[in-house]
Amino acid sequence: MNDENLIRAALSEWQAAFCAKDVDRLVALYAPDAVCFDAIPPFSEGVENFRRKIVDCLPYFPEQFALETRDLTLALGSDLACAHFLWHFTDVPPGHPAGRHWLRSSIVWRKQTTGRWLIVHDHCSAPFDPYTEKTVLSPDVSAAGETSAGGCGGANFNPVGWFEIYVNDMERAKAFYAAVFDFAFTRLESPIDLWAFPMQPASSGASGALARMEGFAAGDNSVIVYFNCADCAVQATRAAESGGEIVKAKFAIGPYGHIALVKDTEGNIIGLHSMH
Repeated sequence: MNDENLIRAALSEWQAAFCAKDVDRLVALYAPDAVCFDAIPPFSEGVENFRRKIVDCLPYFPEQFALETRDLTLALGSDLACAHFLWHFTDVPPGHPAGRHWLRSSIVWRKQTTGRWLIVHDHCSAPFDPYTEKTVLSPDVSAAGETSAGGCGGANFNPVGWFEIYVNDMERAKAFYAAVFDFAFTRLESPIDLWAFPMQPASSGASGALARMEGFAAGDNSVIVYFNCADCAVQATRAAESGGEIVKAKFAIGPYGHIALVKDTEGNIIGLHSMH
């Protein structure tokens, strides 16, 4: 086989190994000093960390699935070769997170003294719209998407634009959230007692406020607001130490990370989410 055929065979082998969930077969295609820029954090990692991440992810895939690629381009030199292409997972159950989007890959090989080509750099990513911070899910769809007729705001807006957590004792509630999250609150001009969480208008997500109003008692809520955390176990511990209560300790929710549920000083249940 000539070098181009060897590279094409290596690409086919990568896909076959992943779909077979054969991690050893997959990692054998990489040089020991290879560097990976994956779509899933961290930003950069070596082969062993890359291997562990694949081992952790594969149990969430169905027994059988496939990959589809398009727009493959190859460039070969005497001892380096590179390829770039688009790809996505197919034959996964409806709604499975792995089947939602296309990815773009750039792979660099170095020819070994044995004549074998091994991957020395693997870059997999998805583009995003810097204004909305939304990932572009397909090469044929824009990040902003189309505004749906009759919808509430359309695809250009977050589904939730604001939240309020009703409290009985405002000073006690502010002290609790400040202790758990290191938040500083801002008093909002309003007929009700309203103290806003930190707001970043140019960032994604929604902000909200602590609210106190006659006729709206705290506690017994049926809607749970989730706060983003680096490690939700840390904030859960802080909640318990600050007069709250851990309702459900940190637990895994599959490929979506981890959550914990705590009760604040007013009796409201709030959610804590982290990817790790």
